[in-house]
Amino acid sequence: MGAGGTFRLEPPRLRTTSDPREERHATWFELFFDLVFVAAVSQLGAALARDPSAAVFARFAALFVVIFWAWILYTLYANRFDTDDLIFRLGKSGGMLAIAAIAVNLPRVMAGHGGGIPFAACYVILRTFLIALYGRARYHLRGEARTLSETYIAGYSFTTGLWLLSIFLSSPFRYVLWGVAIVIDLAIPTRAWRTLTGATVVISHLTDRFGTFFIIVLGESVVAAVAGVAGFEFTVESWIIAGVGFLMTLCLWWIYFDLADTSVVGRGALGLIFVYAHFTLLAGVAAFGEGTKLAIIHGAEPNLGAGARWALAGGVAAFALSLAVIHLGAEWTSLHDRTFLGRIALTALAFILAAAGGGIAPVVFVGLVAAALLGQLLLEAMTPRYGAATVVPRADPAHRVSTPKIDSAS
Repeated sequence: MGAGGTFRLEPPRLRTTSDPREERHATWFELFFDLVFVAAVSQLGAALARDPSAAVFARFAALFVVIFWAWILYTLYANRFDTDDLIFRLGKSGGMLAIAAIAVNLPRVMAGHGGGIPFAACYVILRTFLIALYGRARYHLRGEARTLSETYIAGYSFTTGLWLLSIFLSSPFRYVLWGVAIVIDLAIPTRAWRTLTGATVVISHLTDRFGTFFIIVLGESVVAAVAGVAGFEFTVESWIIAGVGFLMTLCLWWIYFDLADTSVVGRGALGLIFVYAHFTLLAGVAAFGEGTKLAIIHGAEPNLGAGARWALAGGVAAFALSLAVIHLGAEWTSLHDRTFLGRIALTALAFILAAAGGGIAPVVFVGLVAAALLGQLLLEAMTPRYGAATVVPRADPAHRVSTPKIDSAS
């Protein structure tokens, strides 16, 4: 019905059973879905920039996990069962409306001024639409696809009930229940993925979806920095920091898309390493953008405040550490891999600068972080793609891997 069958109804099917060489990418509707979620992420970042205190950092991290987890839930469903038909679009649109309502409430929650009840209510609605989509998949499918759907329906129905119960509790018990629900949620896929005997996900689609969300969050960090300093009277130091900040943004993009290994995605349930590592990776990118904005604004001052330092350098550290974990999950790599060691070193240096860089001028501080990040980019660019190059000699050359399985993010 409709031009081109735009209102068609197509029963879900398990798409992981298709040709594993199939290249599948995000649909236009999925990109629209991402933008609504990034609106919520931008609200988190803006609140962090307004008050980069320890309490707000903690709320930023916790709420980022909650929001990004909702995105992951819908992405994993679409990866396996998306038919892009009318019912799927309507269900996902309900989730989009719920996350938009959540974004509206985030400033109050981040400031500690309430907002917990509408936040939880909208989150329940968002998850109810997802459970309904899994119920539809269960109705139409048989075998391990039905078992997978039933696992998610049972698990997510229970945790959604916890979110619903939290509405009737006062803080801090409400937030404790949120944490319990998220912990249980994170454990559910470790069991569910093992119900599939073949491919657990469509690799090309999953890496494409995470890459798309990364580029949107990275772009949003640039937008936030530009918007935050619009009308600001730039000093020489501010101009230098802005230029160096853009260089660091380019390095983040370059490392993620050209040099990050994604082969762990194809290793069954171990592919969850890739999924879960993006919590800290994307939170780090979002915080980095806000830290850059604060550094530009305070560029002419003697030093940067702790909040700005932790947002900027801590964001880079979270990015590097996350990629190190993903890299180590590849079948062919080892603890001796120079890319892995470089990312660990970058993480340590960024943490040290964030913690002990209070006496450093903003221009120098940003320059040091940028130099470390650029150095990591050059190290990875000059490391052979097979990953066997090492900064630690091995006694037994037989351990060297000659035919690694590499699937670079693209």
